[in-house]
Amino acid sequence: MRIVDCMQATVRERRTPPVGLGEALRQAREDAGLSQGAVAAAVGVRPDYVSKLERGERCPSVRVAESLAAVLELSAAGAALLSAAAVDDAGRSHPWRTPRV
Repeated sequence: MRIVDCMQATVRERRTPPVGLGEALRQAREDAGLSQGAVAAAVGVRPDYVSKLERGERCPSVRVAESLAAVLELSAAGAALLSAAAVDDAGRSHPWRTPRV
């Protein structure tokens, strides 16, 4: 197999977060009195990733969505919206990612 063939097999379509998800996350974070850095530390991601979520540029992984819902103490409706936007192949759980040491 050629490298190009192998690389084509790993391309995945980027999902677009639902309209309003980023703003809802930002509002929930501010309501909780937390900075992006504090949320990132609690969830186990980088602050720039939290920023991308809030700007509506990324969909969270299932793990991150669950952690965000807990840290931000989202309502059932907020947690459901976040869960619906989550992707199962994002972030550290993606099978092509090498674990950090």
